Amino acid sequence: MQPSAILDLHFNPAPGKQDICAAVSSTATLALFRLTPGETEPLKHLKTMGMASMCKTNEDGLEDKDEIIFTHFAWHPTKPDMVAVTTTVGSVHLIYLGDDVGGGGGSDWVMHPEPILTHTLEAWFVSISPSPSPPGQAEEDDSFLLMSGGDDSALRYTLCKRTRADADEAEESPYAIEVLRPPVSVRGHEAGVTAILPLGLKDGESELVVTGSYDDHIRLFSIPAYGFGRAVELASSNLGGGVWRLKVVKEERGLFEEGQGWRLTMLVSCMHAGARVVELLKRGAGEYEFRVIGRFEEHKSMNYGSDCQLSAEGTLSVVSTSFYDKLLCLWKFEIGC
Repeated sequence: MQPSAILDLHFNPAPGKQDICAAVSSTATLALFRLTPGETEPLKHLKTMGMASMCKTNEDGLEDKDEIIFTHFAWHPTKPDMVAVTTTVGSVHLIYLGDDVGGGGGSDWVMHPEPILTHTLEAWFVSISPSPSPPGQAEEDDSFLLMSGGDDSALRYTLCKRTRADADEAEESPYAIEVLRPPVSVRGHEAGVTAILPLGLKDGESELVVTGSYDDHIRLFSIPAYGFGRAVELASSNLGGGVWRLKVVKEERGLFEEGQGWRLTMLVSCMHAGARVVELLKRGAGEYEFRVIGRFEEHKSMNYGSDCQLSAEGTLSVVSTSFYDKLLCLWKFEIGC
């Protein structure tokens, strides 16, 4: 039992750290756990820290930290000691967890004193995507795209770089965060942005990112990999319900004309509309299309959470949930090999 409501939970994606999961709460805490099935204590609590204790300065302007909720968080995909969190006051912060992630000891965690991105209303989602270094800068500069979505209908992004801190700053954290490009707000959403999924695919020099929104639409954007220029909407589809969460199920490359096309299959949680299985197709240069290939509509209230496994035979086994009716459903869908 946790002392406050859990808003989000994810396992660390880094090799050697995948038994570590973290959770954020309604009292602005971050907690680490280790999962070791088969042991007497299979889920061991390692450490918890609150926002007030992680902030080493009061200059961030968040005096009422006790009333702030952490709504979502994301691990850095290649740096196991860094996470980004979103808050109900619209701020997006980076947190450094130290060298002993999973050890439960060592020094205190450090939150970057200033929010990297901000929204005028609640921030609902954050994503970190490693980015190639801009021309003229070395690859070891550790640059990454930080993207967030908020209740203000904004998708925001900026290019950051993690570097070693100066001697004076290193007493608090060995790293400093440099924002390489001014934050950019992306137009096109007609309600809150609730999901952001970098695909790890390119459109020219831009990264392809799928978003979800309360406005019932799933969208595909190209976002400049180096933070220059503006994002462009490439495709969209109305799924009949607010797009709360997205998960890639299957990726197929080398399709269509001259083998330059590809197909991504995604599982989508669509709030009051239930769950959808959606394909995103690239057929040619600049030709993208969303297509709904499956629906599950047994839920009578908000479908916020869904997960799945794909068999070698192409059978998708899905667990989906809904909020007010407290329903958990197991269903299957044939995607094919």
